[in-house]
Amino acid sequence: MYQLNSKVRYSEADSSERLTYASLLNYFQDSSTLHSETLGASGQSLYENHMAWILSFWQICIEDMPKLSEDIVVSTWPYDTKGLFGMRNFCMETADGKRLANANSIWVLINTETGRPMKIPAEVSALYPDEPKIEMDYCERKIAIPSEYEEKEPVRVAGYFIDTNHHMNNGKYVMVAEEYLPEDFNVREIRVEYKKAAVLNDVLYPRVTVDGNEVTVVLVDEKGSTYATVLFIR
Repeated sequence: MYQLNSKVRYSEADSSERLTYASLLNYFQDSSTLHSETLGASGQSLYENHMAWILSFWQICIEDMPKLSEDIVVSTWPYDTKGLFGMRNFCMETADGKRLANANSIWVLINTETGRPMKIPAEVSALYPDEPKIEMDYCERKIAIPSEYEEKEPVRVAGYFIDTNHHMNNGKYVMVAEEYLPEDFNVREIRVEYKKAAVLNDVLYPRVTVDGNEVTVVLVDEKGSTYATVLFIR
């Protein structure tokens, strides 16, 4: 298990002084990156061997969002690494151990020369010893895409969306999708299914469906091919 101690910064808080959903994802994502660094499996070392981890799916369950300046502890650990997939849990707690959020994630190891998924080599798998899964209501990886939706204004992928893989960062999809939440929509669960990576100057065409306690935002290209589907559950 890897733990990251931090404090909610002003730049991470929304107008109500609560941690934003995108910042929550960033904490989880950053903790997994730092964990890999400590295990000797940094992004650079993998890239030198023509490999990279790509996030395929998030399921984040939120009990409460920490406030500005609140001390937080983020924990992460792998619980299964086999075949093409690596599975990893996350947890955010207050300094005194109160659960704020937990998550499941599914990652795919790709060959950077071919761009295709590859079987996880034994030497890579050995770096990620399995730990017990967190107790949560695990959902299916596939998110149902509604047949009816409202089209929103296109969003161009700007330079600050791009990460070291030269792709749109995982958290930025959620940041874009957040804009379409109804006012006072209190999110208790976020699911994200990633289909293909957007790159600099790609244009995202949001398709938004509000259905009771759920808001689905599908980000597609000009031909209707999906980049990512984000589901918010109240």
